[in-house]
Amino acid sequence: MIYITGDTHGEYGRFSNKRMKKQGIELGENDYVIVCGDFGLCWVKDRTFDYNCKNLAEKKYTILWIQGNHENYDMIEEYPIEEWHGGKVRHIVRDKVILLERGQVFELDGKTFFTFGGASSHDVQGGILDKEDIDYEYDRRKAIKSGLPFRIKHESWWEQELPNVEEMEEGRNNLAKCNYKVDYILTHCCATAIQEMLDKGPGHLFKSDILTDYLQEIEKKVQYKHWYFGHYHMDQDVDEKHSLLYHALVLLEEPGHLDKTPVPGRPRYHREDVVRIKWDDTEKIGKVCTVDAFGTFEQSEEPSYDILVEEDNCLYKHICESDVLGKVIT
Repeated sequence: MIYITGDTHGEYGRFSNKRMKKQGIELGENDYVIVCGDFGLCWVKDRTFDYNCKNLAEKKYTILWIQGNHENYDMIEEYPIEEWHGGKVRHIVRDKVILLERGQVFELDGKTFFTFGGASSHDVQGGILDKEDIDYEYDRRKAIKSGLPFRIKHESWWEQELPNVEEMEEGRNNLAKCNYKVDYILTHCCATAIQEMLDKGPGHLFKSDILTDYLQEIEKKVQYKHWYFGHYHMDQDVDEKHSLLYHALVLLEEPGHLDKTPVPGRPRYHREDVVRIKWDDTEKIGKVCTVDAFGTFEQSEEPSYDILVEEDNCLYKHICESDVLGKVIT
């Protein structure tokens, strides 16, 4: 089986055995989870990196990922490029965590995938600073005083977040070899037209760039079943062929229903709502008394609720949103 998810940014709770079991997911040695960019493993070589590598190496399944914009590209380039399942990869944690390079076509479980990571960073309103610049300390103080987010070259921002001409041309050539037909497309950002659909409303957060325009070219030329991407920090089925992933972990061949994915900080239910909950093997009806939008000390991966079930004269505490079956219309 192959599952797909969005940005993890170094937080790997969604890969815990407990969380997967709760979702009815059980993966083995021949299964894969693909992360659509901003995986966050390659950032700093420290104890956290060592711990995460050890932890991920113990998973039964293999984690695959494409580059996001928040990746340490200097660190990534320390790992050699190798051939794997028809395309170029870098083995970050040997045979357990594998980076799928840009512009490649892979074959997994009898399905073909075109991969192209990267995106423009949008959290740079305070500027991109260079420690080699003579005015760096002045610019840093100015950026901090402004309160706007800023990044530092080769420390929290890398120009390789966007592709070069060679990578884009390699993608075109590999697609030509398969007659511009693949089963799935995996990217971090998306084509310009899809981005514009996501960016409706007053003001515009996202601008088109060399990569979104390149992906628009791919959109027009390539036949495919479904396109998965991350980057925009939402879970949304944009249309029948495009899925934006963030927290959701979905089976490759079953896109849809992303609006039901629990998201920390965005609780679906509110105080006084009457809801149905799952408790062991039974269903109960109760009223929401407390909303913990970012979960609790036990888990921070989804909102949770304290729910009063009058029939039991009991307050059921820290009920995860995924265990709430829906509102009761009164």
